[in-house]
Amino acid sequence: MQTHHVQRSYSFACLDCGHGWEDTYDIDLSVSEDQVTAVYRLDGITVPSPLQSPRCPACESRKIRIMRPGRVAAARRNE
Repeated sequence: MQTHHVQRSYSFACLDCGHGWEDTYDIDLSVSEDQVTAVYRLDGITVPSPLQSPRCPACESRKIRIMRPGRVAAARRNE
């Protein structure tokens, strides 16, 4: 089994309350002949994949748009 370490950043926007945030995840990918397993960490804490059922930290809504990194920061600069 091989393990690869990668980092991925995502921007998120809540479609209910309008809250926006960005996070960078450390991801350990373990690859075997028949399976790929991903373990996500945020600030050193193991968390669920941000791509599966993300939740707004402001209002707890699950109506979230996931975007490429930098989208939330760019929107704030244009306010």
